This record gives sequence, structure tokens and C-alpha cells, in this order.
Amino acid sequence: MALNKKTGGIPPIAIGFTLWRLASKCANSFGTNKLASYFYPHQLGIGTPGGCEAAVHSARRYLVELPRDYVLVKLDFSNAFNSIHRREMLLAVQRRMQSYCSSAYNQPSFLFFGPYTVQSQEGAQQGDPIGPLLFCNTVHPLLSSLQSKLNIGFLDDVTLGGHVDVVVSDVAEIIRLGAEIGLSLNISKCELIAHSDLQLNDALLQSFSRVDIAVITLLGAPLFHGQVLDNTWDQRCDDLSRAVDIASQDALILLRASFSAPIVVHMLLCSPSVSHPSLEKFDALLKQAIQRITNSDLSDLQWIQASLPARDGGLGVRRVSSLALAAFLASAAST
Repeated sequence: MALNKKTGGIPPIAIGFTLWRLASKCANSFGTNKLASYFYPHQLGIGTPGGCEAAVHSARRYLVELPRDYVLVKLDFSNAFNSIHRREMLLAVQRRMQSYCSSAYNQPSFLFFGPYTVQSQEGAQQGDPIGPLLFCNTVHPLLSSLQSKLNIGFLDDVTLGGHVDVVVSDVAEIIRLGAEIGLSLNISKCELIAHSDLQLNDALLQSFSRVDIAVITLLGAPLFHGQVLDNTWDQRCDDLSRAVDIASQDALILLRASFSAPIVVHMLLCSPSVSHPSLEKFDALLKQAIQRITNSDLSDLQWIQASLPARDGGLGVRRVSSLALAAFLASAAST
């Protein structure tokens, strides 16, 4: 399927045969268990529970005490999963899962798009459950060779932090070695975070988008209090307002499983949202939705009971204001 991007262009979405995906999912489970210790602590996207949270909390702690001559960069690769050389992927798994990966990727696969047939010959195929593992296994030697003090990969998102000269050297190494395996930086989406008075002499870092520390986000989570966190919570409240206008029975199921706490759990875990005014706004919208669905006017005590898990006599629609402190502290402590 060829779908239009919001920013222009077409992302190809490929759907593999069911039995192939099932075999690949089994191989991925096996490979993840074997390679988790190999990837840790630099590659947090495979085999590390809470890896996304760990990346966010690490970056926040690093920026809080960022020295004046240090920088943090967020690197973005152009179409990384589709561009990495398939030959390099297979060489990287010679000692791990070679038989399966060779059978899956040694020959081009055929993608059917309307009346056309396209050969898939580069990268991990879209929709392959083992694709992220193959990608990370291929780029990990490069990632682990870098010298920056902060060195975090989450699949194809790489974050580096250190003295400006060390980061310059590491970025140059990524460009050089990345080109050998088919990767290239998308300079327009790379970001640099540093103190406002730091003067940069490197032309490449100067071409990165310079972002103020106060408005930085990482992996979809705002790192600090401020306008970005406020805007993100406002967007979540708007999403909830639109989502609850559904038939009653379906609305309750979707509200409990998707549109209530689950839709903001990433922010609760990663962003400092405790006591944020939007928590009460979000809970008020939830209460209004429950009242409309159940055709009742809930008192404060009844609303508390409704927000309990179903096994405790509630409806399982959790109030986010009661989750925020415990969720953030537990995530920060566990990572």
C-alpha cells in the first residue's frame, strides 16, 4: 500500500504472508533473548524492558547538568530500515540465526502493488517482525564504537552527548561508516541542543537544527516543564474529546483499552507531568464520557469507584491524576 505522508512523499507499507510473519516472530523472540546483553546499554530498542523510558530519563539527567562546552545531538537517518544494505545485514548474522535470515533475505522478495510487481532487495522488509532486530544487529558495532559520554540508540534514533569535539568526531564516523552499510543522515531532521552562548565551529553541526534545552523532546516525550509539555497535554485532551463520541458499548471498551490512561501512559512515565493542570482537565473529560456512556450523573465518590479496576468493582477507566506521580517515579527508579 502506498500512503501519502503529511509532509509529502509516499511511505511504502508492505504486508508479508501470515506464515512467513509467524516464523519471523518466533525467530525474533529467540534472537532477542540471545542478543539482549549484547545490545545493552547502548541499543535500548531491543531486549531492554523500559528502554524507551531509560533513554528519555538518561537524556533529561544529562541535560540538567550539561557543561558549557558540551552538546547533545539527535540524529535522524533517511529511510533507515529500507536503505540499509541487505548484504551487510546477512553478514552481521553469520553467527546468529544465519539459516533463517538467509532463507528470508538471500533472494529478493516480490511486492505486489496493484498491477505492478516490485522487487524488495534492500533493507529489512516493512512489517517483518525480525526487521528491527536485524537492523540493530547490523548497526550496533558502529554504535558501540562511538566515544560520546551519552550514547543511546533506540532502533534508528541515535542520541549522543559529550564534549563538542568528541561529538563532532562521532558524527563524522557515523557518516563515514554509515555510508558503507547504506545509511545516510537526514540533516534537515537532526537536532543540536547546547547552551545558547556556545559557539560552534564545525560546519556539519552548524547545519543541524538548534533547539533550546527547555523545549527538547525525545522519542515523543517532552523532557522538561514548559510550553511543549503544555501543548502536548492539550493535544491529548483534544484527542480524547473527539474519541468518546461513539456508541455506548463500543465507547466504553475503547475508552478503557485505548483512549483513557493508555493513550497518555508514555507521557506519564517519561515526562514530568505531576500536578500539571491538564491532568485534571483530562480526568474531567473522562468523567463526562463515563457519565454519557452510562447515562448517569456520578458523584465524586462514584467517580472514584468507577475509576477502579473491574476486579474491584469499577469500570477500569483510570484517573490519570492518580497515576502520574507513581508512574513517573517508578519509571525513573527502574531505569
